[in-house]
Parts: sequence; structure tokens; C-alpha cells
Amino acid sequence: MANDGGMIAVIEQWLADTLAALTSGGEAVFTTSAVWRHQISGTKGGLEAFGRYAPFAFVSYQDCDAAREGDNDLRQVFAFAILIGVESKSDGDAKIGNAQQLGTSKIRDLVIAALDQKRPDDEFAYALDDFLYISDVEVIDTTKQHAIQIIVECSFMTV
Repeated sequence: MANDGGMIAVIEQWLADTLAALTSGGEAVFTTSAVWRHQISGTKGGLEAFGRYAPFAFVSYQDCDAAREGDNDLRQVFAFAILIGVESKSDGDAKIGNAQQLGTSKIRDLVIAALDQKRPDDEFAYALDDFLYISDVEVIDTTKQHAIQIIVECSFMTV
């Protein structure tokens, strides 16, 4: 699905595309990797819709912190959230995985490795600093569903 070409939309799409290409053992890590469009919202079945997309990675812009630097140049620090969710057949496997299925524990490691200190090769990338892993938090923890939200940031200098 196309976006408006704004910087945030382009970065969100780059993150989603990067995660869509992520593999482990020659297999795609995610069934769904996309920009967040409320795919598992309450109006679309909530947790019941979880399994339709899992394992998934949904990317969403969170906020921006800005400051002025030398020569009054604008520095923006964009934060993006990546919601990662896994559904399992056995209790607890969505979180810790098993020999046949990755859990959010391993997927978290793969996502951080794929994004930390990386940046898009794009027309504005010359002024975009590398992404940095900031934190993550558990969002959903049920017997067969587990989701975490990973926060990454990047800085953009307007010169």
C-alpha cells in the first residue's frame, strides 16, 4: 500500500520492508510485516485477529524530540515502535519458542540485530543517523499469544 512520501511514512515502510526480509534458518521470520494500520484493533477482532497475522511485526511512528544545534540546524529524533507478536499451539511457546517455532525471545534478538546501527539507503539517508535500539516492553502475555513492543530511534539533521 502506497504512502504520501513523507519522511515518517517512508521510514516506517523501510522498517517494515527490512523486517519482511528477515530470515532465520532460511525461513522468513514473519508471516506479516507491515506499517501499523490497526490490523488487530478491537473493531477487527482484537486478540482473535492476532493469529491471522502472527508471527507479525507492525511498525508505527511514536514521537519526535527536536532541538537546535550549531548554526541553528534542526535535529529531530524520531522514535518508532515495532509490535512483534507470536501465537503458539503449546502454552508458553509464543514467548520462549521451541525446536519448530521461534518465540518473541529469539525474534527480539533478530530484530535488534537487523536494525541497530542500520539506516535506509535513500535520498535523505545522508542526513539520517543509524537506528538505535532503545528499549522494549511486554504488551501481551497469554498462554498461547505473546507480544512485545521494541522501540528504535534515529536522528535527522536538517541543514
